[in-house]
Amino acid sequence: MTDIIFIRTYHSSEEEFGHLAKFSYTEIANGLCWLAAVAIEHNYKTEIIDALALGLNNHKLLDLIIEKNPRWVGITACTLDIYAAADLAEKIKSVNPDIVIIVGGAHITAVPVETMERFSAFDIGVIGEGEATIIDLMSALERKNNDLLSEVDGIVYRDSGRILSTRPRQFIANLDLLPLPKWELLPNIRKYYHAPPWTMHSGQTVTVITSRGCPFQCIYCDRKVFGNKVRFHSAKYVLSIIKVMRFQYGIKHFRISDDNFIANRARLIEICNLILMEDLKISWSCLARVDSIDADSLALMKRAGCWSIAFGIETGSQQIHDFEKKGVSLTKIENAVAMVRRAGIKVIGFNMIGHPFETIETIKETINFNKKIKVDEFKTQFLIPFPGTEFYQNASRYGILDKDWKKMGVFKEPVFIPRGLTKKDLIKWNKRGFVSFYLQPRIILSYLLQLRSFTELKAILIGAITILSWKISELFKFEDV
Repeated sequence: MTDIIFIRTYHSSEEEFGHLAKFSYTEIANGLCWLAAVAIEHNYKTEIIDALALGLNNHKLLDLIIEKNPRWVGITACTLDIYAAADLAEKIKSVNPDIVIIVGGAHITAVPVETMERFSAFDIGVIGEGEATIIDLMSALERKNNDLLSEVDGIVYRDSGRILSTRPRQFIANLDLLPLPKWELLPNIRKYYHAPPWTMHSGQTVTVITSRGCPFQCIYCDRKVFGNKVRFHSAKYVLSIIKVMRFQYGIKHFRISDDNFIANRARLIEICNLILMEDLKISWSCLARVDSIDADSLALMKRAGCWSIAFGIETGSQQIHDFEKKGVSLTKIENAVAMVRRAGIKVIGFNMIGHPFETIETIKETINFNKKIKVDEFKTQFLIPFPGTEFYQNASRYGILDKDWKKMGVFKEPVFIPRGLTKKDLIKWNKRGFVSFYLQPRIILSYLLQLRSFTELKAILIGAITILSWKISELFKFEDV
């Protein structure tokens, strides 16, 4: 009998990516693998079912779960997936009400009580970081005494019809105490997992996480899961992750998805030097803040295999930056992009459309600013005031917010419409900005020059066809921005 199964539910590419479904990707479920690792370390019989990777709907998933007959099921869910998680929980309870359903992830952490009120099939919610909590929780559940749940920090649970919350769980101070994730419990990594297309350099790519937490105060981000203090895995732990992926799974390219991988300069230098000393022959990309870089570090990163850095540029309006507490200036962004490009590293600019105080003019400023500073990739999504963020609480002051959790996917249509604009305005100018940027001669030429294989040519052709089909009705009335 299995003790616990950790699950990521399925949603279709169209549900998440809409018209960009052909650009869909499935990133490796590192969070579940860490949870499984600590459970196994404490001698619990543990499995992972990644239904998203396997393409299993809830009916097929239910059959698997009932066949394995676990005592507990742990489901991770972001806002977009919370209804699918609830549907699965209801299906499990209808067949075997004795299975305890535990839900974790960003959504339950953001709005724990409201989520438990809406979805009665969830027995327990894990708030924030889950590794220590899940062990204490399973220990309490083993003794089948509901009173013991009150002693488990970091959960919300049901007791005689009431929804109760326990004390907040302290964050893990030393992340190196965690065992390496149990990737072997996932389906075939090389077959089922693919990083976002813009992070692909050559061959198979996987996503890794080397730190947790963010000290900044942007109003559109919820920092409750990992907190406001950055905690780092050591350089040696990071190398262990890379070497397992490199030599056990044959992975040569990595997407480092930390909020700001280069925040700790000393650790960054040590990681790069270890990669070079061990001659790992890998390539990698990362996310960073523009106020964290320097020329010497960039040169070392380049030698160690870094080929791409993504910055959260967000908007070309300084007024909007200041309102949203981003804490950077447009000048600093421009200087940082120039510095990265001089180092021979590709720059990806992440931007959002539909900010508070957004106008057609500020959208144009965002498009033109990205052209001016010459980012290599221009990525946009609609700003979503996710539950738990400062913006979610105040969005109605600045526009109209549709609070339907099912619609809160970053690639879907906008759910927040700033005053003075319409949904049609946001969608139209998002399209125009995208096409305007990628029809630049320098961008077309750069794609042609970087082709190294038929696979890459195929990916670019699919992308081009997708963009053209998306834009065909507007191409001939295109206006300069």
